Amino acid sequence: EPTILDLSEEGKYTAIFLNGSGTQEIIERIAPDYPEQKYVLLDATVEEGSSENIYAISYKQNEGSYLGGVVAGLVTKGDSGMPNANADNKIGFIGGDAGPIISDFLVGYIEGAKSVNPDIKVYVSYVGSWTDTAKAKELANAQFNSGVDVIFPAAMTAGLGVIEAAEEKGKYIIGVDSDQASLLAETDEDKANVILTSVIKEVGESLYLYAEKVGKGEDKYGTTDVLGVKEETTGIVINDYYTKNVPQAIRDQVMEAEKAIVDGDIDVSTALGVNEQVVNEIVDSVKP
Repeated sequence: EPTILDLSEEGKYTAIFLNGSGTQEIIERIAPDYPEQKYVLLDATVEEGSSENIYAISYKQNEGSYLGGVVAGLVTKGDSGMPNANADNKIGFIGGDAGPIISDFLVGYIEGAKSVNPDIKVYVSYVGSWTDTAKAKELANAQFNSGVDVIFPAAMTAGLGVIEAAEEKGKYIIGVDSDQASLLAETDEDKANVILTSVIKEVGESLYLYAEKVGKGEDKYGTTDVLGVKEETTGIVINDYYTKNVPQAIRDQVMEAEKAIVDGDIDVSTALGVNEQVVNEIVDSVKP
């Protein structure tokens, strides 16, 4: 908070950009004291008209994870052609916690997998930490030992433990937030090879869209933009590992699902702003 206050006091920045996680409450409290200062919050929402100098960008991570779920749901089928997949129709999800954003990832992942594999079962675990790689690895091994062959870890640094377990067990990973395979490629090719693709948020693209609107004279402050697959701000990574390790037939179905989202033919459920019971029903529908 002191740093944000100092920057606001200086009054020399056109806009101050912040990750909404952990800062939104602070910004909403201090923004009225600095009406001339503009703030841009990422991964956040503001009530329409409530904060005239705050612009928020929220991401439809559920849409990106839907595509990740399509990959996982097809890979785990017995006829997928994937050498390390079994015919048990079991996939996994490991979250850092059970907060709204992580639940949004989970809901999309489940719906994507169910759309291509109605018999799918999804094992769900939570680390309770964003950094405990040992606990995450332990949870991953438990899922793999139960017959899971693909895990989607949305657990930040802790997720590295899940990748390690997948490499040791000869299983698969759907990465998150960045192109994890490419990041690992230079230091650990074996780990990179178990990451089929990654569900990502293109923060840079969303900031480009913001700059474009400002350049056109649009005043976005006091509003929230919710961006997803259609705006190319969420989706999955298409890289050499994806094209090398995922069969063309699966990639074709993923492209069809992506087009259906863009065209509005698929409306992915969200965990944001809904009753917890709605989320629980989706999770329970694929409970082992």
